[in-house]
Amino acid sequence: RALEARGAMLHLRPDMASLATGSVNFPTIVYENPPDFVRSLAATMRDGGIKPEIEVFDLAMLYNTADLVAAGLILPPPHVQFVFGVKHALPARRDILEFEVAKLKELLPGATWTAAGIGRHQFEVARWALEMGGHCRTGLEDNIRMDRDTLAPSNAALVARVAEMCAAQGRPVATARQARALLGLSAVV
Repeated sequence: RALEARGAMLHLRPDMASLATGSVNFPTIVYENPPDFVRSLAATMRDGGIKPEIEVFDLAMLYNTADLVAAGLILPPPHVQFVFGVKHALPARRDILEFEVAKLKELLPGATWTAAGIGRHQFEVARWALEMGGHCRTGLEDNIRMDRDTLAPSNAALVARVAEMCAAQGRPVATARQARALLGLSAVV
């Protein structure tokens, strides 16, 4: 979590990289993201052709993102991920997601968005996102269980579960090519 190490891999030029646009309390630490550090990482990503995945743990981070877009440090349209269920940050509540999505549309028209639920909130938040027209995230980084009593046997099992949720909502799972186009990433040759 050392600031000087957090952008150390950007020279490898991934297509996307996470960018939290502010600090937030986590259960046992402060996830520190001072404004000058955020601006520097955003500029490095912009200059390297790396699309930031804006991680929003509280409302201020959404407004900070709008400021970074206005300053030319994040190229529009941004991709925002609302993260729910981290203790001391955003609680997993649909009304909060609805409010934040409305603010996103007001502040950054054309932005794409994802909602992610941590731990036991993963599938509930994914359902909300699908119902609201957004995208969802799943995987072992955020959740290790299929349900309260069952450990996920693999990352693929979590992905399959969310793919089933997509089908139930009439939302087809994007192919890699479709996802790249949606996010404004260059096509893979």
